[in-house]
Amino acid sequence: MKDKTNQIYNIDFMDNDLPDGCANLIIADPPYFEIKGDFDFAWDSFEDYLKDVEKWAIECKRLLAENGTLFWYGDDKRIANAQIIFDKHFNLLNNLVWHKGENFMGLNKSEGLRSFAPCTERILMYSSLAQDPTGLETIKLDVNNFKVLRNYFKELQSYIGLGLKSINIELGHRKAEHSFYWNSTQWDLPTLKTYNELIQKFKINEWDSFREYESLRGEYESLRGEYESLRGEYEELRRPFDNFLNANEVLRFNNESAMHTQYSHPTRKPEKLTRALILTASRPNDLVLVPFAGSGTECAASLLESRRFIGYEIDQKYFDIANKRIDHARSSTIKMF
Repeated sequence: MKDKTNQIYNIDFMDNDLPDGCANLIIADPPYFEIKGDFDFAWDSFEDYLKDVEKWAIECKRLLAENGTLFWYGDDKRIANAQIIFDKHFNLLNNLVWHKGENFMGLNKSEGLRSFAPCTERILMYSSLAQDPTGLETIKLDVNNFKVLRNYFKELQSYIGLGLKSINIELGHRKAEHSFYWNSTQWDLPTLKTYNELIQKFKINEWDSFREYESLRGEYESLRGEYESLRGEYEELRRPFDNFLNANEVLRFNNESAMHTQYSHPTRKPEKLTRALILTASRPNDLVLVPFAGSGTECAASLLESRRFIGYEIDQKYFDIANKRIDHARSSTIKMF
């Protein structure tokens, strides 16, 4: 496929010709339906709008990599409808709240309001429905299970002829306990000191299958090295998630309505929030897909965080604004975190 990355296209997202599973991260800020901006009033009814949401969800499912992440924006009143649709196609990780700041736009004391002032939007965070596409769990079972060593200690306990509690009592401590957890992920090899105590207390060196500690330790280190090598290879295939902000489900980023006026858009999201999402859920050089590019926040943020992007924006006015913003990002090195 010809390289289409780091460009925004002046076409409908649904007209893309991208291959299946190409996007490591999708950040979608779609029309919310009759909130603000001409693009929010393109449907005759809410039912028609939801039909398009279903189409968008299906297309995102086709394009998202098995270890990818999808962020889908929505307002607090309509996000539930979108979630019902997306839950059919993805695995919901979080229903995030973007908190725009206290007294957002000075509405808290507005006499015209007959309900509490809005200061949040929602971000649905999804992963693919694929379970463990890396096979890492299988590797844990096959390699890190240390079956030969586990079986050795299982047979050793049979030779000793005591239950785990009685072994602890005889030794006067619980330091050998994990060595007899042969069916648990908590299994571990005992220390040389503890193994020698087993020899002294239970005469295990007289057992026909007895092995010297050096032999056990050597096999343990060999299996551990094999596992860590495979883990390193497969770690890159896992869905990335780095909560470097130590955040919870409420993301507090002030709105940027008064900032970057040269990149004006009625629903522009904060660059800092966008860059935080990108850093959290992708790796350098990953492909970020932006189905509704608007003024180019997500596209520019991808470049600034060393990711590739592909964006779509059908409105010529915002397409032009987005390209200006992207051009500026190409020569910028500003770090936010």
